[in-house]
Amino acid sequence: MQYMPLFIDLNDRNILFVGGGNVALRKARQFAEAGAQIHVIAPEINEEFNRLAKVSFEQRKAVPEDISDKYFAVIFASSDKETNEKLSKICKEKRIIVDRCDDHSKSDFVTGSITAKGSIINSTVSGGIPALSSYLNKEIEKLFTNELIELNKLLIELRPAILSSKKLGTSFMSSLVNKENLLRIKEEGIDLLKQEILACL
Repeated sequence: MQYMPLFIDLNDRNILFVGGGNVALRKARQFAEAGAQIHVIAPEINEEFNRLAKVSFEQRKAVPEDISDKYFAVIFASSDKETNEKLSKICKEKRIIVDRCDDHSKSDFVTGSITAKGSIINSTVSGGIPALSSYLNKEIEKLFTNELIELNKLLIELRPAILSSKKLGTSFMSSLVNKENLLRIKEEGIDLLKQEILACL
């Protein structure tokens, strides 16, 4: 396994995008949904960036002076390999993590295809083949039923009480996640199951 999957809190973290085309836009949407502060520098910038929250722009070519330690990460989504190479080396010197869309072997991290609903997030990577990741996530998304989301909300709510119970623990919580309970929630709603769990505490 080349990459260790991590989920990082990006809220209000500064992310620099070098490049403003479709690849940059696709990745920027993910960062924007996570609440990041996005700054885009590129000679041409897709107008769809205007629809994203917390985005600023500079319509020009990126230069070494743009690389600042105020950035948590830099996404190189430009077709200018020479600029990508030069600026990514500066990032390494400043210990800023980079994603090189033109050369994943020189990336510190990669972003996958994401499916999210409620508090459940799934990310899939497939060795630089976005079409395969997208296909897998569409299949996984079918598992994100309303019943699963309701069960997830309930377990998040009751987790502290379950884990602090002398009688119960993680194994009890694990026993609640099954097809039978999902079917019950679909047919009966969530309240009866909630009362049964509370009675065990």
